[in-house]
Amino acid sequence: MFLADEEGMMDVWNKITPQLLSILLTCIIICTFCIVYNVKIRNYKEDKKLTGFLVLTEMFITKVENMVVTIMGKAHRKLTPYIMYLFMYIMVSSIVALIGIEPLTSSYTVTFSMAIVTFLGIYYYGLRYQKLAFFKRYYNPIEIIGQFVPLISLSFRLFGNILGGSILLGLLYGMMLNLQGNIFYPSGPGMEWDNKLSYWWSGFNIFTVISLPWLHLYFDLFDGAIQSIVFSMLTLSYWSGAKNGESANEGKEKLER
Repeated sequence: MFLADEEGMMDVWNKITPQLLSILLTCIIICTFCIVYNVKIRNYKEDKKLTGFLVLTEMFITKVENMVVTIMGKAHRKLTPYIMYLFMYIMVSSIVALIGIEPLTSSYTVTFSMAIVTFLGIYYYGLRYQKLAFFKRYYNPIEIIGQFVPLISLSFRLFGNILGGSILLGLLYGMMLNLQGNIFYPSGPGMEWDNKLSYWWSGFNIFTVISLPWLHLYFDLFDGAIQSIVFSMLTLSYWSGAKNGESANEGKEKLER
């Protein structure tokens, strides 16, 4: 009975995708960060110096708020918490990848759902500020197809960049594992791939330890930070374009300039 229950739990665990585990862990980290900040800022007294945690957090909030005000205007300062969460959601998932968990943005379902929120926001701001004039652009048949550009561009841009880095690192790990197996087992059964995976020191590959941590810093940290900024700024740019009566491409070009 116990073995059957254990096997059932293992089956459930095996069905959990790596991205789902990353989503749960990312949300826990972000919620913990917000709770700690809330407790510290409530207990803060003006006669005391700000701790390093509060200083860095205040700097982050200020930077995001300035970005929101610059692109959307002061009236939309309340968007700051959402953009902060959007940035942290992508960035934290990339940091989590450093401990061997697949980043959640390597799943197109996740990036597509994030892009849908931005896509719906375009219609919200367009209808709120332009009213029915928002639909005038659809007199041009090309705009009917072009309206889906933000949805496809945002989702595939984030998905492709993160997945590409994961695939490249996976190929490099496999190559290094194969190289070490050939060196220590130059002939016989050691040449078989399954045996190279099972030899006792495969978990400590001298070639990956030397070379790949630097690539992790780029693909997981640097690239994750860049994609967080790009996704957040493009979201605001599309919303600003809809608010001001610009097309999606015009808003994107304005941001790039």
